Amino acid sequence: MGYHFAMKLDQLDAETMRRVMVKEQAVLLVHHATQIYALQDACPHLGASLKTGTLSEGAVTCPKHKARIDIKTGQILEKAHVLFLKLPTKAAKVFPVKIEDGKIFVEV
Repeated sequence: MGYHFAMKLDQLDAETMRRVMVKEQAVLLVHHATQIYALQDACPHLGASLKTGTLSEGAVTCPKHKARIDIKTGQILEKAHVLFLKLPTKAAKVFPVKIEDGKIFVEV
């Protein structure tokens, strides 16, 4: 464990997301409302990458089955949709973040 460098803060524009690798872990960094959040870049439903999802109101929506995930807590705000079903989905894994000297560090 411990904090590891992810990227420079000025490389992550406001209200955007970017996938980075931190210690062989795919991490989605999210810059929302002046804060940086980090979660595993895999939808907890079926593992789809979240990097091409949409960011809105503090949540990322999975591009595959539309599960909405809270970027702060990883909690599922809207279950995944497959056909007419809303499937149960566990919470996404979130990681602690710290900023030092204009650099983003993630604890993985």
